[in-house]
Amino acid sequence: MDKVLLEWISLSGRLLGTLFYYSPNELQAQAVLSLFSESEWAQQWPIQHSEIPALITNGLKQDIPRDYQALFIGPNELAAPPWSSVYLDEESVIFGESLLNLRAFLQKHQISFSLGTNEPEDHFGLMLMLSAYLAENKPELLAEYLGSYLLNWAYRYLDLLSEQQDYPFYQGLALLAKDTLHSWQEQANIEVIQSQLYR
Repeated sequence: MDKVLLEWISLSGRLLGTLFYYSPNELQAQAVLSLFSESEWAQQWPIQHSEIPALITNGLKQDIPRDYQALFIGPNELAAPPWSSVYLDEESVIFGESLLNLRAFLQKHQISFSLGTNEPEDHFGLMLMLSAYLAENKPELLAEYLGSYLLNWAYRYLDLLSEQQDYPFYQGLALLAKDTLHSWQEQANIEVIQSQLYR
């Protein structure tokens, strides 16, 4: 992968990963949210879905912490759970076999990846941030990681999230992430492992 693409994966992976992983009340997310409050951001980003800027702008006027709570925490069943094992494991459980496979990949390549929480490493936001880390530190592993551990379920997750019309910010963010992953996949010519999806 060329340097420009690796830099884009690093930047976009960190920005999107932060918003998918952290509550909007946390400082990490607030710094990125301020970027999306600027009108110029959409001109810098390769976007296929033209409705993304309006969804994000309208969503920023809503109670985003409440929306995050509903979509990522609960108490109700999550319409679009953000963990790979929910999609890739027959029982659709958190901490499933696909998480163990990801952990084996990380261990094999001596990657210590934890934010000091009990959150499974296969959370979509964490996996975007891991993409950024690999682009910066181990680019030779990036194609395998994207094709075997992220892109084989991420589009399904993002489709489900983008259907949640009561939450325009996260609906727009899901479409933005989908467009971004498509651009990574096309530019890097990533071959995605076809996996059975259970959700």
